[in-house]
Parts: sequence; structure tokens; C-alpha cells
Amino acid sequence: MADEATEFWNAFEKETGEKVEARSIGEWLKGDGPGIWGLVIITDKSFRFKHMPSDNWLLSLFKKTSKSSADHEKPVDIVIPRDELVAEVAAKRGLFARLMGPAFPHFSVKRAGEDKEYVFSADPASGLLAVLAAIAAAKS
Repeated sequence: MADEATEFWNAFEKETGEKVEARSIGEWLKGDGPGIWGLVIITDKSFRFKHMPSDNWLLSLFKKTSKSSADHEKPVDIVIPRDELVAEVAAKRGLFARLMGPAFPHFSVKRAGEDKEYVFSADPASGLLAVLAAIAAAKS
């Protein structure tokens, strides 16, 4: 499994021409229903969110129709160049917020000069939020 992951990230870097600095599983909180899970990636040149629809084995046990749920979803690929990235990372959460709030802290990103904001959550243990906070601090 580790070899497959290494191959995936090597192929990603070769395909994009960008060096991955931080990555995590994360959720895009669209605001109009359930969030979309995918890969949140920070490279030397961009911020990325990548979702590829697929069925997992557990979901396939409970499907009601013969059509795959992946057939109804579309891939999502959000890319914001790093030099245009405006990021806001939520302050460190206290004990009560961690116990009673969402599993992962939220953060938002947008392209400079645009109003459309994307809100995500990601595992802080991945180091992605620290890299994003450093990028935001360097720009302010």
C-alpha cells in the first residue's frame, strides 16, 4: 500500500510539475448539503482540492439501485495559484470545541480579488493547516 501511495504522489508531481509540500484528506463544506471528501494539497505553486467519485465496498452493500452513486457525482478539481491564494485558518480550538464541535477544524481559501470562498476541514495532524497558516502569515 505504501508503494502505491508513493507512486500516486510521484505521478501527481510529474503530471502537475509541482512539488507537494503538505497533503491531507479533507472535506469541502459546500453549504448546500453534505460535504465532499477528497484530497487537500498544498504545493510549491498552488492550493488544490481533488475529489474523484467512487463507490466503496461498504456503500455498495446498501445501494438501492443498480446504478453506482459514483455515476451521479462529478470529479472536482479546485486549483488556486499560490500567489493568488488568500487563506484564513481558524484559531486553535479549546477542549470543549474539540469535544462538541466538528471532527476537524475549518479553514477557508479564495482567489485574491474574488468573492467566492471555499470552506474546508482537514486533519490538523497532517501538518497542512500549519503550512496554510504560514502562507497566510507571510502574506499579511
